[in-house]
Amino acid sequence: MIVGVVISWFKDIIPRLSQVLYCYRFKFILTISATTAFSLLLQKTHFTYLTPAKMATDKNHFKILVISDYRSVGSSRPEAEIFIRLAQLGHQLHVITHADAHYYNQRFREHGISVFENPPSKKISFSYIRFLKSLLKEHTYDFVHAFNSKGLTNAVWALAGNKAKLIAYRGYAGQTHWYDPMMYLKYFHPRVDHIICVSQDIEDILSKNMIGGRKKLTTIPKGHDPAWYKSIIPVERKTLGFTEHEILVCFLANVRPFKGLPYLLKATHLIPAGLPIHFLFIGHGYDEPSIRQEMDGSPFKEKFHLLGFRSDAREVLAACDCLVQTSTHGEGLSKSVVESMFLGIAPIITNIPGNRDLMKDGESGWMVPAKDPTSIAQALTEMASDKAERERRGVAATEYMRTHFHIDQTVERFVDLYERLKL
Repeated sequence: MIVGVVISWFKDIIPRLSQVLYCYRFKFILTISATTAFSLLLQKTHFTYLTPAKMATDKNHFKILVISDYRSVGSSRPEAEIFIRLAQLGHQLHVITHADAHYYNQRFREHGISVFENPPSKKISFSYIRFLKSLLKEHTYDFVHAFNSKGLTNAVWALAGNKAKLIAYRGYAGQTHWYDPMMYLKYFHPRVDHIICVSQDIEDILSKNMIGGRKKLTTIPKGHDPAWYKSIIPVERKTLGFTEHEILVCFLANVRPFKGLPYLLKATHLIPAGLPIHFLFIGHGYDEPSIRQEMDGSPFKEKFHLLGFRSDAREVLAACDCLVQTSTHGEGLSKSVVESMFLGIAPIITNIPGNRDLMKDGESGWMVPAKDPTSIAQALTEMASDKAERERRGVAATEYMRTHFHIDQTVERFVDLYERLKL
């Protein structure tokens, strides 16, 4: 019976499997195929990987290994600060990251966290698996966090036969399919004990694609500390060429298809011409020919300002009246939206997975349907026409972040998860 089910599943996924195998060296072919079959068989028969119910650790204090990338201070801050706070609570932390993650490597060490500057360079590396095994043998970890793909695909092999619980992380809402064999080398691998999802939408998507997945999933947003934003001083508008009377709308993203920039540009054709709106575009990719053509055809083309990459992007954002995010899919928990709301700037965002948890439409911002220039234009017009409402929603946005996305709540949920997995 079981063999028949596995064979039928292989018939469904074999076209996808063959494409993946073609891209890899021959030495990985047996590994990928065997892992996929083994994982499907274990999940179908509800086999549970054997781990002890009680681990050798002091009550309420755990030994934790983290594999991640902390080179970008801004983007990695919400995650890195979780483990610094856990260390402050008395948990023992070891971190594997890059040698050039200078800022956080120093901060980790200042808080008694051991840092191993030896990140994985390949998705499957036998030498790196040996390194992890030696580390696991030397230290009795309770939990191992793998926050990126390379860390996870190596950790599932290194942890074979080890007592530590492996916790994966999913911060992206797209490309999650039960028939994708690569998922069985990562999130669907039977050695993965739990997956932290950055939003409820991501948990729902994973649950629909995993057999018995809900029991292995927990939603924990990466919270922020309001204190991080007290030191952010808005740039003076006059240095950017604007007055206090103009409405500044920030589009903060590197241009990618899923960011939905063409829908924002189409929306500018529907905004009343008399509104004093200026659009500030921060990031890379705005010189792409199709984007420039759309911009040149807009009635607001003289009010488009391409700022490129800015090291002071948060300070520029803090000087704006609104952040607009028109993504069509693929968002996990948008950092730019979270930052704008902590800064008291009510955003206009699309109603897609990953965004829905961030605010309440009409209270702390504007939420519009994806791929809908008319709705985007209506929200922009309402925002620009009513200063009092714009400011009211900005205050509500900050309060919503403080009560729903505070880092203290994140740390508490991590500890709760550890206690639950320990049982």
